[in-house]
Amino acid sequence: MLSAAPLETVDPRSAPGIEAEIPYVGAGVDRIVMSYTDTSFDFTVERRRVHVRNGRLANPPPSLDREGFLLVEHPSDIVRYRRAELIAENALHREDVPAINDAYAAELAPFIKRLSGARDVVPQFSTTQIRFSNRAAHRSWLTTAAFAHLDFAPAQARMMVDMTLEVTGQVVAPYSRHALIQTWRVITEPPQDMPLAICDGRSVSTAEMIPMEFHGPEGSRNAVVQSRVCSFEPLHQWTYFPAMTPDEVLVFKGFDSACPDAMNAMHTAFDDETVVRAVPRGSIECRFIALYD
Repeated sequence: MLSAAPLETVDPRSAPGIEAEIPYVGAGVDRIVMSYTDTSFDFTVERRRVHVRNGRLANPPPSLDREGFLLVEHPSDIVRYRRAELIAENALHREDVPAINDAYAAELAPFIKRLSGARDVVPQFSTTQIRFSNRAAHRSWLTTAAFAHLDFAPAQARMMVDMTLEVTGQVVAPYSRHALIQTWRVITEPPQDMPLAICDGRSVSTAEMIPMEFHGPEGSRNAVVQSRVCSFEPLHQWTYFPAMTPDEVLVFKGFDSACPDAMNAMHTAFDDETVVRAVPRGSIECRFIALYD
């Protein structure tokens, strides 16, 4: 009789999915106000054990237009060869944009344009961010996501488009539709202790939406940011991509004016208790504005 393989030799990419605790905002909350300087909550975070499927095995694979997200292979020279500089330049909040952030966005922009089919794609101003899990030796001014959320409310999304075009001085032709496309990449080796879970946008309704107001550094362009969080619903369909590498990018739709009330790719970090000898997660995110005729 053959014995089972040791747990540490099992490739997490081959499992159909895992049971994990997804943090939601508790019931009975109708509005949330948070500050980047205060990580305590005046509301309850409910951890609900749900099935999180392995997106690597999905057939057909997830798509930007259907589920609202997909995983792609897109290596970054910035992450490969200038990782230490990238971390150092983004450790603290700053109003200016480090040159290395512009270089990272420039690596992705042409690909996002092809993927989205947009007429114009512009990196959203000053939104490249580095995050680390609490177990990591490095630190950043932002922590990993503490509960299921969507980064943009409709009015905030339009404001981000207008602000980016104004600050960067870019002139674009009139457009009828705008979308915010987000990218997320690990900058540490697999397997990560706190991967990103992402929810099929078709499984979330406006009934679960809760408005959130985030207060950033005073006087900054992100002094007040309007977004949305979500309460638990058993119909939510969660996905993750186990053992992501720094050469892969998770691309997802943060907002689309063609469906402004949709919960486009709700997401959150979660603690993967199934991983043996997990690596403390470091990640980089970068957002893009897609404009359509």
